[in-house]
Amino acid sequence: MGLSYQSVGRHTWRENFLSSHDKKGENYVIALAGNPNTGKSTVFNALTGLNQHTGNWPGKTV
Repeated sequence: MGLSYQSVGRHTWRENFLSSHDKKGENYVIALAGNPNTGKSTVFNALTGLNQHTGNWPGKTV
């Protein structure tokens, strides 16, 4: 049994991020760096709305 999109608060967090950065025509570059197994892929998936698969080796989430 998995957690739903709304039950973990990702929807609200993502909507807040997007509404606070709502300038059209501007591009943003965001880098996620950190130790293995610290949630970088979770943050990436929340920001992009994608569902990238994760793995325990370098370069898995690209």
